[in-house]
Order: sequence, then C-alpha cells, then structure tokens
Amino acid sequence: MAYSCDEYSEYIYETYSEYVEDEKMSRKEAVARTFNEYDMLMKKSETDKLIISVIFAEILVSHSKISNTFKNYMIETISNINFMLIEQEHKLTQEQYNDFLFRKGQVLKQLEAKPSDYYPRVCWYYEELTDEVNKFFDEINSNDTDENEVVAKVFKRFERDCKNTASEKIIVYTTLAENLLRYNLMPQIEDMSFINELKKFTLDNIQGEQLSDDEKEKLAQRIQVVLDCGA
Repeated sequence: MAYSCDEYSEYIYETYSEYVEDEKMSRKEAVARTFNEYDMLMKKSETDKLIISVIFAEILVSHSKISNTFKNYMIETISNINFMLIEQEHKLTQEQYNDFLFRKGQVLKQLEAKPSDYYPRVCWYYEELTDEVNKFFDEINSNDTDENEVVAKVFKRFERDCKNTASEKIIVYTTLAENLLRYNLMPQIEDMSFINELKKFTLDNIQGEQLSDDEKEKLAQRIQVVLDCGA
C-alpha cells in the first residue's frame, strides 16, 4: 500500500478540507478535485482501491446530492472489489479487514439511496450555497466595514460561482439581499444591480437546472419577501 489506512484517511480528509476551507470550493467540487489526486493510487493494489474508494464514498454520502456519473462509478468500483485478492495481499490486519468489509456494505447502501445530480455544470446545491453566503456575510460584516465594501466582497467571493448557472447566481443575490435587509443596510447600497436581477426573475429563468420543484418554490418565495420588504 502507498499509505496506511489511517494515513489515507488523514490525507484525503485534509486535502478535501483544504479545498473547502482554503480554496472556498463547494463540497461537490472539492471531493472531485481531491479524488483526482488519489485516483492513480487506487491502481496500486486491491487493498488501496478498497480503502480509497470507501473513504471517498463516505465523504460523498455526507453531501445532499451526488453527481450521477461519480455515484455510478463509485458504486461499480466498490461492488467489484475482490476481497479474496485483498486477503492474498496481506496488507490489512484482521480487524482492519473486518472494519472495511462492514463499511463497504454500509456505504454502498447509502450511496444507492442518495439523490443523484445530473447537472455537471452545477457546483453548489441550494441549501449549501445559501449557508455559505450567510457564513461569509457574517465573517466580513462589522461596524467598521463599509456596507458597499461588504457587497463588493460578496460579489468577488462568489464571482466564479455566479457564472456556473442562473440558479446559483440568483441564490447568491437573494441571500445577499436577505442579509442586507436583516441588518438594515439596504438604504446605503449604491450598486443595486443584483436587486434589479431579482425583480426580473421568473421561474422560467432556471428551468432545466438543478433545483427541485420544492427548492424553486422556496427560492421564489424568498425573492418575493425581499422585494416586499422594499429592496
């Protein structure tokens, strides 16, 4: 094996966390980038393949949805792991072998039950992106920070994400507006272009994108509340 079980777990989660926390990527993009770094190591042995695939599958099932292509690949990979070959490789203790055999069975069930994402362009999911904008706004908003600077920082932070899909852009704009209203900062904002986007929004703008019908309805209601509050 290239690394021990514990080292694999530590390194994979560390890389994944760096993409999420330091690079500010969505969890979907972060796990894909991390997997690219470990994909070749899966070919070193059947034991390496077992450890890496189970760890990544456990990360994936912590997400609200999973890319359909990635999901099918992981299900096929884990389902076809040859445990007889792993026994012959003698790289795991009996305790480790039993642990991964159990985890493999558990995570396969969880993978199969997870909703699939059929939109490769999408990076962020509805709740995840809303939470991320709220979190970032709270981090940068302070009494000594100009309101317009706060808005500019939000635009800068999510600039790339707003270019992915119309849905992601509207979620960012809506959540930003909600925070400005919550802190009574809207009257001081000079660049109101994002509010004009919300005023023009219709559900037709995001047809064929990743949001469920329930999420579309929630987003439309949130936008209406923002506009009704005088944005």
